Amino acid sequence: MSSDQSQAAFAAPQEYCDIVMKGGITSGVVYPLALTSLAKKYRFSNIGGTSAGAIAAAAAAAAEYGRLSDKGGFLRLATVPDEVGPHLKSLFQPTPALKPLFDIFVALLESRSTFGKIAGVLRAALLGYRKEAIIGGSLGFFLALPLVAQGVAFWPSLVLFILLVTLGVAVALVWRLIEAFKRDLPDNDYGLCPGLRQEGGGDEGLTDWLARLIDEAADRAPDSAPLTFGELKKPPEDGRPITLMMMTTSLMEKRPYTLPLDSGREGDATYGFVFEIGEWKRLFPERVIDYLLKVCERDFQSQGEPGEFYTFPHRDDLPIVVAARMSLSFPGLISAVPLWRRDYKYASKPDQQTLRRCLFSDGGLSSNFPIHFFDKLLPNTPTFAISLDVFDPKRHDPEEGDGRIWMFRNPREGASLPILPFSGFGDFLFRLVDAAKDWQDNLQSVLPGYRERIVHVGLSDDEGGLNIAMTEETVRKLVALGERAGERLTDFDGDDMDAHRWRRFLVAMARMEQTLDDLTRSCEGVAQTRSGPTVESFGRFLERYPALAREYEQTPEVLNAMLTRAAEIAEIGAQWRDLPTIRSGRIPHPDTNLRITAKP
Repeated sequence: MSSDQSQAAFAAPQEYCDIVMKGGITSGVVYPLALTSLAKKYRFSNIGGTSAGAIAAAAAAAAEYGRLSDKGGFLRLATVPDEVGPHLKSLFQPTPALKPLFDIFVALLESRSTFGKIAGVLRAALLGYRKEAIIGGSLGFFLALPLVAQGVAFWPSLVLFILLVTLGVAVALVWRLIEAFKRDLPDNDYGLCPGLRQEGGGDEGLTDWLARLIDEAADRAPDSAPLTFGELKKPPEDGRPITLMMMTTSLMEKRPYTLPLDSGREGDATYGFVFEIGEWKRLFPERVIDYLLKVCERDFQSQGEPGEFYTFPHRDDLPIVVAARMSLSFPGLISAVPLWRRDYKYASKPDQQTLRRCLFSDGGLSSNFPIHFFDKLLPNTPTFAISLDVFDPKRHDPEEGDGRIWMFRNPREGASLPILPFSGFGDFLFRLVDAAKDWQDNLQSVLPGYRERIVHVGLSDDEGGLNIAMTEETVRKLVALGERAGERLTDFDGDDMDAHRWRRFLVAMARMEQTLDDLTRSCEGVAQTRSGPTVESFGRFLERYPALAREYEQTPEVLNAMLTRAAEIAEIGAQWRDLPTIRSGRIPHPDTNLRITAKP
């Protein structure tokens, strides 16, 4: 690369920014040089991502932690493309039982023609399940022998013989594939690859490599304890605390969680998660397991559940690599991460005390682009985001380049989502899933105050995503796109930030005015009529109820302050109704909502 990747280039940036990165499996190779480009101008204060974006976020946090080291920091991050490019596929190592299924999957990716895909799949299936194919072919052979022995003419006999042998092989392969999906894949928690090095695999699996990358970026010794979220709060050289956040999805609970979890507080939604050490030994390197055994307390199960359980680590003690792996658990490809907890919704005590298994899968299932991370109503520093999108040359002006990298600077640009066609029933099903899981992120990304700080990287169908068989040349192209994306973000100067903050101010004030008006109307109530129902206003409710409340009873001092402030807010809402209202001015669109939602 032509850009300067020397220690001096990262030594002393004077500005701070936040960064959020979208999920995309192998598309994550875009991120390393995008981050190193940004790191020359900015220090990263808050870093977040999902799935592959979580992997990049973990590496970026470690690099920020080790920014001033001789070997680590962003110098180490800049070398990632050189080691991933030639070895991308080898990082994904299936368990021995699932290797035939993995080879079939890779065969589908490696060929572009229909004939090539069919031939590749058949070859992988026959080689992977050759014992079953031999048994099936042998059964067909022995079924054909009596028919051939009856004296049927040679050519009909040969055709019948071939058909029965082929049918036997086909039935055996289909049966074995069904068994793989029915038994082997669930046994591996619905992923082909656990993440660690497997027998017959390469030097490192994905999790092995990531754990090493984090340590080297943070400039830690190979045999040291893994870097934790707590250590990011106090980086070396008296640096500013680093906040790292990721998304994961609990399948049994059908909800997202933000990592790191708060698992040690009673009343917290995540209270009581534990892990079974034998299961986690299949997912995390030995030294990570050794560290967890030192910082996590033993949980003694009361209902005779088999296994050795330990409490999920406190957020400060949680290794970054564990959180990143929980966020990157793409269904079917990478195994989900199991945790256990008790469910007190059951009626009987024994049922309540029984540990129940929860699978944590890819964070992208619930929020693939968590651009809401680190957001403030009135920002003082930029929160940049990198989005991985579909490349369509027709959507971009040829005079502005190849259209692979773009940002929306004009306030009226990017206010609507692109129309992306699909064809066929398979594409229809995939689009249903994408629409259901991504609609909130998609809408958030087009809001004013968000869309102008997102750099978009356009990827074609054979780039990134599930294409773990990408050639080194393709990986290099994506890396170069990432570097260009980072350089594009560094063009976001003081004038852009001023315009960004002004738009956020307009949107916030208009939304606050509407919210205050709604609150004031609730406190005032509606005009009553003789024929209509009687509805108590919220103001009247506050006059009669709080002093009698037994649920969440307040002290007199707190209660008086609360009621006084509620009245003051309602009075402000009434005053803000005077014309001209803020909403009657020129306010960026689309409109927004302000509501109380659960924290994932």
